[in-house]
Amino acid sequence: MRERRERGITLIALAVTIVVMLILAGVTIDITLGDKGIINKAKEAAEKMNSAVEQDEAELNELLNELNEVMNSEWDSNIEIPGGNNETGGGGEDSGGESAGDLFDDGTIQPGDYVAYTPTGLESYVVNGNNSGTGMNQTVTKEDLKWRVLDKTQDGKVRLISANPTESTVKLQSADGYNNAVYLLDELCNTLYKGENATAKSLKIEDIQNKMNLSVWNYNNAASYGSTFNPSNKQYPLIFAQEMGQTVNGRSGSLDLSEQTSAMTGKGTASSWTVRYTYWNNSMGASNYVSPVYHELFHTAATGTYWLSSRCVGADSDGAYFYVRRVTSGGVNAWDLFFSRGLELSHTSRVRPVVYLESNVKIDTDVAGANGGSPDTAWVIK
Repeated sequence: MRERRERGITLIALAVTIVVMLILAGVTIDITLGDKGIINKAKEAAEKMNSAVEQDEAELNELLNELNEVMNSEWDSNIEIPGGNNETGGGGEDSGGESAGDLFDDGTIQPGDYVAYTPTGLESYVVNGNNSGTGMNQTVTKEDLKWRVLDKTQDGKVRLISANPTESTVKLQSADGYNNAVYLLDELCNTLYKGENATAKSLKIEDIQNKMNLSVWNYNNAASYGSTFNPSNKQYPLIFAQEMGQTVNGRSGSLDLSEQTSAMTGKGTASSWTVRYTYWNNSMGASNYVSPVYHELFHTAATGTYWLSSRCVGADSDGAYFYVRRVTSGGVNAWDLFFSRGLELSHTSRVRPVVYLESNVKIDTDVAGANGGSPDTAWVIK
């Protein structure tokens, strides 16, 4: 009796299992093969996507063809292009803005021309008294200077020089005045007279020498220039040991006489040294320059006397003499600030800024009346 019950239960379970499987199979077949089956739905979606892609590709190809036609055709000269070179555009040559360097090269602007440059530097600069050797700070204020074309550098920057030196003066004294003359004068000029697209420095001795007519008078042939001495008195401003051509305690320097990027103070005493003579002076006339305009720029009576941010040294068997360069209406010389036997001196003079316009600075040649001939008709920076 028990055996029959177990068999009966087994047959019933088998029957139920078969029914369930048939139901599931039907559902699966309906899902996969029916009108609304998953496979058919996927196929329909794929067909719609392919159709959309083909339509997008067709529209894109049509757009590219139109673009190519426009690019290969000539532009209508009446179309206004922002920033273009046509008359209605901005920044092109026809709009009056041309590179100052290009205008210098083609002779439109020339050395001596006036340019309406407006500095954007600070209103004042404090000359540190410790660095100047005076022990007292000096405040120099920005002045309303006029500006004239000086030249163009090898890297394409047109340089402007102030029509006259500053009315304000700077006092330099002793070994530290020599140590920091280049740094202080250059920093003063840049702080007060730099611009949005321009930097500034003081005029330097190389600026004078590069404009000289060496066939008339050659500074290299000046008395003692380039000679070497071994002075018995051996005190020196510390920067001297870094100067090119000078040898202190067996070591030679490499610093240019018009170069300095940071301040230093102090003096030393050499155990041995060789001093190269780098000072020269001369009365300068118009014939001393490759063009008379440079004599006018550097030496007219109105310019008076002013510092150059350049050092130089004189020497004999007794001692060395440490100078800072200067220009006068009559020529080029220097002021002595320190002697190697310990003598200290001070001098005061004006400053001559030089502005370096970046190569992208443009001059507006369309300004009515502008021709660079005077401060009132100065070229206008665009």
